[in-house]
Amino acid sequence: MTSHDILITFVSASVLGVILMLIAKRLKISAIVALLIGGILAGPEFMGIVRPADLGDGLNTIISLAVGLILFEGGLTLDIKGYTQVSSEIWGVLTRGVIVTWGLSTISIKLIFGFDWSLCLLAGSLIIVTGPTVIGPMLQRIRVKKRLHDILYWEAVLIDPIGVFLALLCYEWIISSGTQEVYINFFSRFLVGAIVGMVFGVLIYQFIKRNFIPEEKLNIFVLATAMLNYAMADSIISESGLLSVTITGFWLGYKKTPLLDKIIAYKVELKDFLTGLLFVLLAANLVLSKFLNYGIAVIGVLAIVMLVIRPVNIFVSTLKSSISFKEKLFLSWIAPRGIVAASMASLFSFHLAAGGYENADFLETFTYGVIAGTVILQGFSAKWVGKMLGVLEPKPNAWLIVGAHKLARAVAKFIQDRGRQVVLVDLNPREIKLSRKDGFTAICENAMSIDPAKQFELYGTGNILVITENNDLNQLICQRWQKLFSEARIMYWDSDSTESEDKQTLKITGEAVWTRLNIRTILAQNIQHDELITCVDKAPLNVFFKPDETLMCEYNGDFYPDPPYEKKGEATFLTLRPISSGLEKYTKKEWISLSEDKTLDVLYADMLELLKPDFPRLDIKSLQEDLIRREKEYTSLIGHGISLPHTYTSAIYRSVLLVAKLNKPIVFQYNNKNNAGFSIVFMVLSPEDGPEAHLGLISKIAKLAMKETTRRALDEATTIDEIYDIIEKG
Repeated sequence: MTSHDILITFVSASVLGVILMLIAKRLKISAIVALLIGGILAGPEFMGIVRPADLGDGLNTIISLAVGLILFEGGLTLDIKGYTQVSSEIWGVLTRGVIVTWGLSTISIKLIFGFDWSLCLLAGSLIIVTGPTVIGPMLQRIRVKKRLHDILYWEAVLIDPIGVFLALLCYEWIISSGTQEVYINFFSRFLVGAIVGMVFGVLIYQFIKRNFIPEEKLNIFVLATAMLNYAMADSIISESGLLSVTITGFWLGYKKTPLLDKIIAYKVELKDFLTGLLFVLLAANLVLSKFLNYGIAVIGVLAIVMLVIRPVNIFVSTLKSSISFKEKLFLSWIAPRGIVAASMASLFSFHLAAGGYENADFLETFTYGVIAGTVILQGFSAKWVGKMLGVLEPKPNAWLIVGAHKLARAVAKFIQDRGRQVVLVDLNPREIKLSRKDGFTAICENAMSIDPAKQFELYGTGNILVITENNDLNQLICQRWQKLFSEARIMYWDSDSTESEDKQTLKITGEAVWTRLNIRTILAQNIQHDELITCVDKAPLNVFFKPDETLMCEYNGDFYPDPPYEKKGEATFLTLRPISSGLEKYTKKEWISLSEDKTLDVLYADMLELLKPDFPRLDIKSLQEDLIRREKEYTSLIGHGISLPHTYTSAIYRSVLLVAKLNKPIVFQYNNKNNAGFSIVFMVLSPEDGPEAHLGLISKIAKLAMKETTRRALDEATTIDEIYDIIEKG
């Protein structure tokens, strides 16, 4: 053995682990299958690329440290809230089900193989866990009913800590039982692991909470302290390190440590790398002849675990449950074991064999047999079994809405009230809190980084609607989620501000909706979401036509942001109440005119005359001269055929707006080098002590006039009522 051999084995195992996990993701199969087969083929019994024996004693260190970090990451993701909110069925699986699996597995191994009870208990504890990394891809592929999905998902997430803790206790008991002070050694290891783990957990939590560690160095600090934790506990008393790092992770997860999401994201990537490395080394280290040595008995135990123990587990766990017999049969068939079981079995087998413990290799043989059997048999047959039992979902039809503001909540209520599942995602804690208060499922996460595989609420998503206020962000989110849910219908809000040429150069993903709506104006209004909408029930599609106000249409059980007017029949519409621009409080219909005037002097005089009934003290002649004087100094033309004259007067007590639409454009005779004409006039008058309100009103009018849709509508308007509606809606 040379340093070159060690390097080749370590690097080959690392690279192969990553490649196999990528292949598994691409093929949408469990990573366990790819890693197990690939590791065995790359090992000494076949290709000889990965030779774990070349690592010598270093293999033990790598396995121990890697398992420790994997268990530490598992502790970080401990979901106490999950334990408090799960259904009675899941509680049954986590309590009665654990006892059934552990107890019956132990008894079966004892009866068939006749090993010591301690070894049987340890072997039985190793197959308690299922694991989200195995069950997640399977559930995404077969699409079972949501209730069954939730049970299997939460079982996988929440049973890991229980199984790990029981396995560690059994292992500690075995390695302590060879001495006279068996109880003292067992409790010593337990106490050292627990105390050191708690001390490190408290210290790491306080260091992070008090901002002693710069954020950019946080991940390497946590990684280094986790390794120090393992080494220190193991130095005090051997074999206590695993329990110690697991408890540290549990503590940090339980305390909801600041920046925990960032730590977990880093640890998940590290765990994936370690899992690939570890599993390739472990699979390559397997001696296939050992499976033959135990002969048909291993297959017999596997059959008992899959066909007897799991069904008993489910039927005992779901006593008095409302789930059907066929649903219980499906749950009885699905229980694939994962990486946690494999890594702990290999580690325990390695250590016990090194200590001369008889039949230690059975742990590895038995656990890998259960893993291979459950993952391969259940993984490839799950869809067929689900179809046969009638527990599969049809095409995904749940909705994900990115954005939890009042407009999103209004749309979500319309969809949810009609029997569809809706999930809101937003980074704003206040909006999420309001959404949950209104009875919606809401997740406070970044839509650009959230992992849907870890959010069971997103199961069955078939429609994605992105309605943030940022056009560019909407498109980026669509591009990301199109990769995550390739079969989903993806929609996004887009304003008219993006030029068509720019859109042609971009890789647009999804379907643009509500392009006529100014969402920013809607969200800026100080009204509640239930005051925002009007629901029109059962209107004929060929009669109802309010494209500027329609948010959602339900037709034959499907939902459309843009109504399918080409179809026949009745539909239910969610419509937006007429949105006020705020300008209507400065004007009224009596101050709007359709003018035949041909000169500026006459036009200004006629417009000002409309104010006389409301402001008798108004000096029209003086104001007309003031406006013309201002025109000579600086033109009021703002472009696109629109003029915005304005001045101050003491004859009024508030700012007012007059509007005129000309039958024929008037050409400015002042400061007009281009001979530009105008056909729309917005005239603003304000009291002399109100410059702020005056400038604010001018700004609002300028923004209104710059919108192409508004200008087009004004050009097409033929009555004063139409002009007033355009100004009111903005």
